[in-house]
Amino acid sequence: MIKKILFTICLTILLDLCQGKIIPSIPQPQIPSSQITPKIIEKDTIKVVVLEVKGPVTPATAWYLSNKFNKYNNKDVDFILITIDSEGGLLSSMVEIVKIFFNSNHPVITYVYPKGSRAASAAMFILIAGHLSVMSESTNTGASTPLVQDPTLQNKVIQDLLAFTRNLCQKRNKNYEAVKETIINSISYTEKEALSKNIIDMISSSPNQIFEKIKGKTINLDTMIQITLKRFDQIEYIKENPNILESFFLLIANPSIAYFLLTIGFWAIIIELNNPGSLVPLIVGIICISLGLFGLGIISVNILGIIFIIFSFILMLLELKIQSYGILTILGLITFILGSLILFRNTNIYHPLPVGTIAITSLAILSIFGYIVYAVLSSKKYSGIEQIPKVGKIVKIQGDKILVKVEGILWEAIPLNPNTKFENEEEVEIKKIDNLVLIIDKKQ
Repeated sequence: MIKKILFTICLTILLDLCQGKIIPSIPQPQIPSSQITPKIIEKDTIKVVVLEVKGPVTPATAWYLSNKFNKYNNKDVDFILITIDSEGGLLSSMVEIVKIFFNSNHPVITYVYPKGSRAASAAMFILIAGHLSVMSESTNTGASTPLVQDPTLQNKVIQDLLAFTRNLCQKRNKNYEAVKETIINSISYTEKEALSKNIIDMISSSPNQIFEKIKGKTINLDTMIQITLKRFDQIEYIKENPNILESFFLLIANPSIAYFLLTIGFWAIIIELNNPGSLVPLIVGIICISLGLFGLGIISVNILGIIFIIFSFILMLLELKIQSYGILTILGLITFILGSLILFRNTNIYHPLPVGTIAITSLAILSIFGYIVYAVLSSKKYSGIEQIPKVGKIVKIQGDKILVKVEGILWEAIPLNPNTKFENEEEVEIKKIDNLVLIIDKKQ
């Protein structure tokens, strides 16, 4: 009788293991011991970097996490704790974040926290990708079906996501079948259901409780480092909030804000086309459209940096054509600095440019370009009428202000005779130049 009971218990446990109901506290990928570098954490105070994934998962989210991981990857910290409260977002951004976790030299703990939070859709994969996946009470995860309008394309996206999920679940020792249900049937799980189905590793009411539970446990990183937390007395949390630039990009990555920026950008371009030569709508339009495309995930942060740098040189070149009294040069310098700051932020090939390098380059460009502008303007100022064409075309009349285009260059102009009336698109005769202002008259 006793043997029969024991046999029944063993069989039940075996079946539960097969179904993913009983799980080890921490996933243990199979790595050859000869390739593993053991690291034992035994100190009075452990250091934990705290990051957050809050709101939509966007390129800005991946950029923010990449910046912080690069900052701490080789520093003396013990864990990286990522709190999650997200409705999901772009799959491409999620994949970038998972890659960041795979290349981390520190254990990554993903934590759906505080109570009432969720890790839905793409955020669920971020939760699973942590070396330790944790949920607090009254949280949920799942509902990860990709939203694609074209049924044929949706099937391809789902199949690709399933293959990605199989690899991820195998790497993190998670229940693939349970995760598959969230993709195929949009199933969502509470924290208790997620634990019973081996989607997460534990439920914890607070960050402190997590570290108490993993004392003596071993975590294998993807970088062949084996971490064992043996002893600690205190925990030092290093909260890494987004900086000003990261906060700005996280803001514009909101779909509503990105859509608004695109709308403003297109209207600005239309205004410029209806009022050629004003330039302000053109500048606003290009910047807004670029930021909107980044916010929607159409272009990466690196491409955005390249656009800003190219645009900065265009603005500076326009200073030679248009009398903006240095405004275009200042705007060009600002966009150059901004583009340089973000150019190499989201790549594994290069490191971000040092601020000193950007500052020296910006000062050099400003000095060189300032000299060129001074030389050109001085040449214009002291040149005689024989050195410029004697015929131009009026492109804009606004009150007493007249803009005349001469060989692609816009000049301010005043009539020779104050009583003379001119019209838009009218060709005029240039009599002379007085302090960078054309003196014009009716064409004979």
